[in-house]
Amino acid sequence: MNTLSSDFEHYELWLQKKQNEFRRNGYDQVSVEDLWEYCTDFLWKRQRPERYYQEIEDILSIQSNDYFNYASLKAQVYSISSLDEMELDDLLG
Repeated sequence: MNTLSSDFEHYELWLQKKQNEFRRNGYDQVSVEDLWEYCTDFLWKRQRPERYYQEIEDILSIQSNDYFNYASLKAQVYSISSLDEMELDDLLG
C-alpha cells in the first residue's frame, strides 16, 4: 500500500465514520487505510474535488459494493505473476 499522504489526518475522522458504517454492515476487515487508498488510488485518480466538503461527501458516499469491486480488481491485478516468475514451459506444454 502507498504511504499515507500528509493530508490523511484531515480525513481520518470521516474515514473512521465510513469504516464504522462498514462494520455495522458486517465488513470488519476494511481499515481506514484501505478506504483512504480507495479514495486516492481510485475515486480521485483522475480528478480530486477542489473543495474539502466535496471530498468529505465523496468519502461518506462510498458504497460497500463500489469498494469491494475496487478491492477485487486490485487483488486480481496484483496477484498476476511476472513473466520471470512463470514457468513458461508449463504453460506451453
